[in-house]
Amino acid sequence: MTSRLAVRAIGLLVIAEALLIFAPLIILGAAIEWPASLDFPPAMVLPMILEHLDQVRLGYGIYLLYSLLWIVVGASIAWLANGQSERPSVLVSLAVSLGVASALARAIGIIRWLTASTDLAETYAAPQDPVAQRAIEITQTAVNSWGGSIGEVLGVALLASAWLFTISLLIVTKKHLPPLLGYIGFVTAIIVALPACELFGFEGISIAMTTTAMHIWLLALGVIIIRQTWTKPKVPALVG
Repeated sequence: MTSRLAVRAIGLLVIAEALLIFAPLIILGAAIEWPASLDFPPAMVLPMILEHLDQVRLGYGIYLLYSLLWIVVGASIAWLANGQSERPSVLVSLAVSLGVASALARAIGIIRWLTASTDLAETYAAPQDPVAQRAIEITQTAVNSWGGSIGEVLGVALLASAWLFTISLLIVTKKHLPPLLGYIGFVTAIIVALPACELFGFEGISIAMTTTAMHIWLLALGVIIIRQTWTKPKVPALVG
């Protein structure tokens, strides 16, 4: 594979990652009203999970794949932003590390819906006395809060926003991609980080809204990467 074709492949991968989020959104949205169901009480969401167990497993399985794919996508974008022929800088190493950490944190957050929550849903459906039923509800609340904090707050709001900020800094300083994309990335990184405010008792912006901002930026990046392999760019070329 030539360098030019490799860059195009990365561009397509970035676009695919930006669009892949819609698969779990559609599947889980139809099955359990996701992402609104993240805030539903256990007595409401556990029966929904059990009723649509196959869709829940499929939707969150795709979401898990999407999250782990960030390891490859994040590293590939850092490689392009730094320049293929240049030695990896400290910023590149930092970006790759943040991408891996973000992917793993998201994966941990997602796995709660494929393991603990599905087990609790099945147990909750069996005849229970009020005390046992209440214990299951409390457990689901704790699991959801813990998993959500790791996946949505740590994985996305903190680590993914830090990754985007680092990538944007690479874009602005190296200029292998349009610097404007980097400046927009700085703003987007701040928006993505806002849900972390809930850790300090403040009302954060919906993770769905901030994730949308991230994916619009990703989609634009993928299109620009592919376009630069077909046309003469106004910034240093990604490929020779």
